[in-house]
Amino acid sequence: MSKETLELMLCLDRKEMETQTALQCAPLLTGVKISNLLTVDQSCHIQTARLFSRTSVSCFLLCESNGKAVYLLYRKEQLKEYLATGPVRELMERFGYEGMELGEILSLVGTRYREHMEGCKTFPHEIGLLLGYPAEDVKGFIENQGRRSLYSGYWKVYSNLEECQRIFASYDHAREKVIHLMAKGMTVRTIMEMHHLYGYCPAAGAF
Repeated sequence: MSKETLELMLCLDRKEMETQTALQCAPLLTGVKISNLLTVDQSCHIQTARLFSRTSVSCFLLCESNGKAVYLLYRKEQLKEYLATGPVRELMERFGYEGMELGEILSLVGTRYREHMEGCKTFPHEIGLLLGYPAEDVKGFIENQGRRSLYSGYWKVYSNLEECQRIFASYDHAREKVIHLMAKGMTVRTIMEMHHLYGYCPAAGAF
């Protein structure tokens, strides 16, 4: 991040829900990523639903814990297409999601994630696939228990290092771009409109 962008970010009200969304989900808001996790205060549930209503970004509440709510924000059709690709589909089947529709997948992921947060189960690594991580890297992380990666960026890389670094650079660029736009007074909805992310979206928590 450049010094100029850092200074602009520090001037933003990072307690505001929209600012948190912009900083956490810039790659999604600019259309370069199919999904993002968003963690905000539990009190922001209605605000989150309103923010993404009538956009092509859907919201799914994964978990509420310790005053925080964790959402999976995603572009429905693009996520469905990604989960249907060969290596990703095969790994999802190994995780126990064979033959499931997206709504069923999200419901089970939510259950497993909540059980993990309650200390009952291990972390559901399929969340990495829902975030668009390469299947090879999700497998590599599990097999190596998070060690011996080639590189650590938005995820730990175990294959195709150059391609992953290119993707990471595009995410960094998206974040800088969104910070500059927010500093100019643009809203999250305006940024999404600029990047053609308007269209029908069910309410938060829907599939």
